[in-house]
Amino acid sequence: MIKTSENLEEMSLREKIEFLNETVQPEEGVIPSYILGDPTIYELEHKKVFLKTWVFVGHESEIPNKSDFMTRDLAGYSVIISRGSDDVIRGFYNMCTHRGMKLCRADKGNKSSFTCPYHGFNFKNNGDLVGVPLQKNIYGDRLDKSKMGLHNIRIESYKGLLFGTWNEEAEPLSEFLGEFKWYLDILIGRAKMEVMGPPQRFIVQSNWKIGSDNFVGDSYHTMVTHGSIAKLGMVPNATYSKKGYQIHTNNGHGLNLGTPNPDFAFPEELKSEYISNLSGEQFEVLSNLKNMIGNIFPNLSFLISHTKVKNQLISNTTIRLWRPVDVNKMEVITWFLVEKHASEDWKKRSRDSYILTFSPSGIFEQDDTEVFTDITAAASGPMPMLKQLTYNYTMGLHREPVSDFVGPGVVYNDKFSEANQRNFYRYWLDLMNS
Repeated sequence: MIKTSENLEEMSLREKIEFLNETVQPEEGVIPSYILGDPTIYELEHKKVFLKTWVFVGHESEIPNKSDFMTRDLAGYSVIISRGSDDVIRGFYNMCTHRGMKLCRADKGNKSSFTCPYHGFNFKNNGDLVGVPLQKNIYGDRLDKSKMGLHNIRIESYKGLLFGTWNEEAEPLSEFLGEFKWYLDILIGRAKMEVMGPPQRFIVQSNWKIGSDNFVGDSYHTMVTHGSIAKLGMVPNATYSKKGYQIHTNNGHGLNLGTPNPDFAFPEELKSEYISNLSGEQFEVLSNLKNMIGNIFPNLSFLISHTKVKNQLISNTTIRLWRPVDVNKMEVITWFLVEKHASEDWKKRSRDSYILTFSPSGIFEQDDTEVFTDITAAASGPMPMLKQLTYNYTMGLHREPVSDFVGPGVVYNDKFSEANQRNFYRYWLDLMNS
């Protein structure tokens, strides 16, 4: 009997992995539709991908002061990210070690300690258990508080971006990001950056991989899906998104770099700060940058967008997380970032640009999410034939990488390619095999 995606639930784990390896062929540009709509695949990637790798949880500027904290989701589980009274950022599983109650139910705040709402056990913001109601009376000397501290989770930071992992054996974050850090320096390390306002959250009826897939390398859709950009005069023409470079590195990371740009897309008065934070080659890229769209594996996407709003050129910088909720549902969380030392006028106009374009109410965000939901609905269809359909990811297979680009990675001198998606699904499949 030939195995099909319809009977994946009946397969053993080994058979599921074998079936994935038979049907997912990134190097040939063959990606089957069932990986976006099958609940079995969704459950498997939760264990193999999200519980094993680094996942974004926030930005350091969201907790700037001692004793600031925020609660976030890490691979489906609530965690507390706390800047301790000693100014050290730590992560804890959001669970009281006494009887398992959720310790903190606030999104963010400032606390030197956390008190469990069930029995009142009190934990310092470094995780230590420091207070137990009536301890001597009800426990005598038999309770060792030193063994009941909060469960630590691994938290590491790169240029203010905070990542967490449940995997104690995961490589250091710096190694996981690898050569991709060169481009993250331009995105988030070019200046002192800060998040403005709370992250915006909304639900989309879509598989999370479609968001990552779109941002890791798909500039091809811009001239059709976002065709109104040119009609509104926000960009010169509908094919502007083709010019530039497509770049990917190890571990599934990738981006599209839009160049050239005759106009400097960032605050002129901050050039000295950019020059001090970047190498000469990185500043050269920044100086010619039109846009930068990419994805840090698995599900953190970013965007530098340079458009004309109210007849004035302005850029905005955002990051977004495609947080899986179910096989056909994700929560999209977006952060707007701006240079801390930019003028108030720049910050306001940049935020206005973000709200207009790629915020939850942005016109281009709505373009994308409509596509995401329709792809997911089709991938979840009931027909046997539909379950066996494959997507075509062969764009750019005939091209060779260039060797004269100033930055690292595998670089193509054209943004209309699917090399980055093939790299994304290759690493995804490697993890599913692990």
